[in-house]
Amino acid sequence: MQSNASKPAFISTGKEVQIGSKAATLYLSSSSLKLHDKRCSSRESSGAGLPHGTGSVLQSPVQSDIDRDSLVKPGTAPGRSTAYSRRSLEDDKDLSQDLSRLQPIREFTFTGYDIMADKTPEPPEPEEEIQPRKRLQAYLDSCSHLGITPVTYLSKQMSNKGIVMRNHSIGPVGARALAIALLSNDSITSLDLEDDGIEAEGAIAIAEMLEINQNITDVNISENCIGTKGLRAISKLMANNSVIQSLDMSGSNLVDNDAHFLADILKNNSTLKELILSHNGISEQGGYILATAIANNDTLRILDLSWNHLRGKGSLAIAASLQKNIGLRKLDVAWNGFAKNDAIVLGKSIKENTTLKELDISHNRLEKEAIGFLMQGVKDSDGLEILRLGGNCITPDLAMVILTCIGQSETCRINLLDFGSNEVDENFLTLLDDLQSTKTLNVVYGQVIKRDNARDRKGDGIDGNLDATYELYKYMNEHNYRVIDLMKWLDKDGSMSVSREEFKRGMITAEVPLTEHQLDVMLDKLDTDGDGEVDFAELLVGERAFRRQLRRKQEREKAARKERQKLKEIDKIILSSMNDKT
Repeated sequence: MQSNASKPAFISTGKEVQIGSKAATLYLSSSSLKLHDKRCSSRESSGAGLPHGTGSVLQSPVQSDIDRDSLVKPGTAPGRSTAYSRRSLEDDKDLSQDLSRLQPIREFTFTGYDIMADKTPEPPEPEEEIQPRKRLQAYLDSCSHLGITPVTYLSKQMSNKGIVMRNHSIGPVGARALAIALLSNDSITSLDLEDDGIEAEGAIAIAEMLEINQNITDVNISENCIGTKGLRAISKLMANNSVIQSLDMSGSNLVDNDAHFLADILKNNSTLKELILSHNGISEQGGYILATAIANNDTLRILDLSWNHLRGKGSLAIAASLQKNIGLRKLDVAWNGFAKNDAIVLGKSIKENTTLKELDISHNRLEKEAIGFLMQGVKDSDGLEILRLGGNCITPDLAMVILTCIGQSETCRINLLDFGSNEVDENFLTLLDDLQSTKTLNVVYGQVIKRDNARDRKGDGIDGNLDATYELYKYMNEHNYRVIDLMKWLDKDGSMSVSREEFKRGMITAEVPLTEHQLDVMLDKLDTDGDGEVDFAELLVGERAFRRQLRRKQEREKAARKERQKLKEIDKIILSSMNDKT
């Protein structure tokens, strides 16, 4: 056997060793390496003095199966003294001790997989892909347990953050299967089961699930006719739930006797931000019960009571509750029975309430007097920003009064006025253009009623509600008169300024269709410095305001023409489609 005093191939300090198609780094501890070096040097030095015939050959100290019988025993080697044999025995003992220390030390780093394998293991499946599959399997198992067929549309949504399941008629049993699947769900945060026919039993199952599942914040169980029994379960749930922020129970077949459960929700829950109760049968008694809870609740932000039967003392109590409530930001009482007395109280409440931002009182058949009392509170309010009045008894003249009231108020913060489909006239648009030049105000209105041509009514003059200044510049624009031309014709002394009497005589001579009263109103508006005369600069200011109003009017007419053209094209497509079918 050839002597080898070098270090073995697998003893290294951080070197890679190629095994198959994988690379790995093997390590020995520092103490093992030192012991290895020491033993090699010891064997080299001792081997130099050994006589021939001992059969001693240097071997690697890392070999575990050393043939100890090959070592020289004391007294067996010929020609050797006892002293030498004793020294040899001592060396052999030292060697055995060294080997016993070296053999167990075989340290190396593990790369995380079998270094002898040629195939790379597949990475673990991401958690976001495992959870949807678990949720789907939970729903399938619950359907199997209840003996119903899973809804395919619902199965596809089990991987979403929210479930939207509308108009699918899953019924009470289907709602229970879904509730079982969502018991341990920790990712779905919204549940929409509108018009699914879950009824009271399904609502109870959903309520039981929500007592355990504390992750769903938005719940919509509208149009399911859950009735008193289902509402009782929801009310019990909301007493202890601190997660749900939006609850929609519109179209749930609720009546006055159910108002106590609704009032309990408002009293016992402090996290609910939105409550929708539209399209129910809550009337006078129910409104009175709700009013007390509304007044004492300061956490609810949106309350929808539209399409109920609120009237009498019920609507009056709700109007009065706004004087104490400091939490609501939006109140919708459209399509109810609010009347004159309710409008009086509501106006006072709006004046005192600084937190309510949006009020929808449309379609309550409010007449002129009732709206007048309401507007008294609106014009002095510094909190209300959106007012919806559509569907009430509002004529074009009353619309002008409402707009004027908002425009003249210094504290009113209304930035959206909604008249719905109520008609207005051109004077309304003129006044709106003036207001929009000084404040942010958007107005929704219906058809615009056009008046007769003013030039054909010289004897009677134009309507007293019209803007006389606008009519003057419109008359000049139609006849291609410039401001400088008007001033030169009126100014006889060349001072570029005319008195009120001179201006009136000039207008009468030019047969401008304005009455004397309208001329006085126009001169008051043009004479901005109040010196009793109208100069050229003041006429120019008036003309710029007219040009701005005219440009906005043209833009509206252009947009209306585009809309009509678009509707005509849609009609053509529909007719063409119908002809193709026939």
